[in-house]
Amino acid sequence: MHDLRSLQRELLHRHGPQGWWWPGEEPFEIAVGAVLVQRSRWEQAAISIRNLTSAGLLAPGPLAAADEEHVRELVRGSGFPTAKPRRVQALARWVAERAEHARALGDAALRSELLSVEGIGAETADVISLYCFGRPAFICDEYARRVLRARGAQVPGSYPAFRRAVAPALERGAFSVAELAELHGLLVEEGKLASRAAARARPGPS
Repeated sequence: MHDLRSLQRELLHRHGPQGWWWPGEEPFEIAVGAVLVQRSRWEQAAISIRNLTSAGLLAPGPLAAADEEHVRELVRGSGFPTAKPRRVQALARWVAERAEHARALGDAALRSELLSVEGIGAETADVISLYCFGRPAFICDEYARRVLRARGAQVPGSYPAFRRAVAPALERGAFSVAELAELHGLLVEEGKLASRAAARARPGPS
């Protein structure tokens, strides 16, 4: 696997500091956004978050207790109108009932508990672990995959296999939580840059 420390320095020089990258002003907003953005664009998720905020539902208790049909209307723009309302309400119930207890768990136990919540898969669990609970996690998303492959790394296709493959490089890099959050932001920026370059290079219609 590529030297992640040297990659971070390269990307930091190119894109500048990203800081605590994931959009959102507080942990619950970040967690809800991580669910709503699944298989969607951030612009769509942001509209749903604004709708929830305007309705007074961007808080664990009110969102968990809200009528599902009302939530469905508020988050419809994020797609998957049957699944996503259930998922954000399942997340809200978990945060209301378990989040304080979960703060005392070890990293692996916290991730395991997050994975037990409806609609939270491996990538979303890592996002919430990192940005909401301040736990060390590398987001093995498509941006990271694209950037590492472009530098000659052998990146497995599945999320769990990628996570296992990158673990030794992460250990060698000895990243802090803040550095991992910034590294994710840098990889996203580089991945977007690579996507735009690839799009420009594609031949147009003849």
